[in-house]
Amino acid sequence: MDSQLGDTAWETLPERVREDLRDVDLLRNVWANWRQDRPHRQHGAARRELTRDRVREWGGGPDLTDLLLHGEPGSGEPITGPHVAALAGRVAELPAGEERRGNAHEGPPLRPLRTALSTEHTLRLARAAAVPAHPVVRAAHTYAECVRVAAEASGEEPDGGGATWALPWVLASRVLQRADLPPLLLDPGTPPPAPVDKRDPEDELAPLVSHMARLVTGALRDELAWDPETVAPTGRPVPPLTAVTRRRVLDHVRSRRGSVALLLSALDPAATATVTSGDGGRGGTAAHWWTCLELVADGASMALYVVVRDVGSPPSGVLAVTANARLITPAGVRRALEMSRSESVTVLPTDCVDDRWPQVRDLVDEAVSRAVDELTRG
Repeated sequence: MDSQLGDTAWETLPERVREDLRDVDLLRNVWANWRQDRPHRQHGAARRELTRDRVREWGGGPDLTDLLLHGEPGSGEPITGPHVAALAGRVAELPAGEERRGNAHEGPPLRPLRTALSTEHTLRLARAAAVPAHPVVRAAHTYAECVRVAAEASGEEPDGGGATWALPWVLASRVLQRADLPPLLLDPGTPPPAPVDKRDPEDELAPLVSHMARLVTGALRDELAWDPETVAPTGRPVPPLTAVTRRRVLDHVRSRRGSVALLLSALDPAATATVTSGDGGRGGTAAHWWTCLELVADGASMALYVVVRDVGSPPSGVLAVTANARLITPAGVRRALEMSRSESVTVLPTDCVDDRWPQVRDLVDEAVSRAVDELTRG
């Protein structure tokens, strides 16, 4: 799937957003090759399980999962006004949001739009779903228009609260799956930017397009990584890009240790900051590598892990860089930091050494900042 470089919507987007869309295209190529080597049922099982788990995080159930996954990938069925009306009717029948898992991010569950849409509304949404653009741009345009339509129909303001409507996510997912991309899965840790008013310039859609491109990239990466029978590889040489990425992560975390230790010593003269690293595999190679910054101050301990992980089994050449932390206090142990899925970094096999490093560095810096803030507030 090549990006439509010549269309107007593409040309109005900032270069940073176009890079996000190129990442979607490049990762989709890796994903398509992976899919060819696996039975269709395995691909379907991966998508259903991953979608089901994410829907449960939102407080949704199997009915919402079925709506997000409806239709064959790459289906040529057009999204018409009657199609939108029928879909809106099914969404309106969804039950209210269920209780979320204990470790889910805070925030309201998705809710159905109970108000019936007019013919004018459904035709507006059908036209949005047919905009000639990159599929992610088209999905973002459809989502934004659907938030506005839902607000008009319900009498609410089209602000950031639009992220809680189920219909925009379901309709945008249909747009993506018609282009043979995964459904659009909400990241509870990072809600989407509020869609701008339709009178604003087209390039004001850019933040939403970028956000959704990262969601699609994360969904493709999750499907690549899904394998219920994964075994940690042994005896494989570490590719150069992987070796450089993990080394730079370790060096950068070490470079932050001194300033963090100085900050903590102002609060507790006995505070310490240490850096360790290791791998999660056997026999000298691993499916993932970690660097840990452990901070101890005022009777509490924070262990921040930055993880570089192979994606796929056997490894696809794609890497995921994520961060998480554990806080230990006299009250017990709890998860203190979970960078959201859209904040994680995907390193592609086509990247040069320096291409992705600025994003990885920013991820590490943000994780360290949040970890220190959490420790000092605790």
